[in-house]
Amino acid sequence: MPMVPFALARIVLSDAEQAQRIILREIGGTRHFPIEIGENEAVAIYRRSMKRFHPRPLTHDLLDNVIAGMGGTLKCVEIADLRDQTYFANLVIQTADGEVRVDARPSDAVALLVGGTVDLLVDEERVLHPLFEERM
Repeated sequence: MPMVPFALARIVLSDAEQAQRIILREIGGTRHFPIEIGENEAVAIYRRSMKRFHPRPLTHDLLDNVIAGMGGTLKCVEIADLRDQTYFANLVIQTADGEVRVDARPSDAVALLVGGTVDLLVDEERVLHPLFEERM
């Protein structure tokens, strides 16, 4: 499956709607797409992207600590599938024994990669889906 590099382009927070959005944009290209997420996940992504950390580890900080504590590193995040208008992501974790893929919600996966140097990759078949737009 050919993977295309994307990046978090924008976090859209709305008081008027229950669902929040993140916008992912193709690196070196013009394609982008939104993913609807919950308010808590949107706030977590925003806080981590602004490097505003809580004095005690919150959920995504905890997962960072668990991965590191087990000797792993987050290699990349893959958005690998779209079923019934729901995106599916994988955390690709590098361990001493090789790569491990862990199923994750895209919002949680993006929260883990923001502010770092982790790649966000999208399956080429998903990029060509009608939900994707050519301009932003």
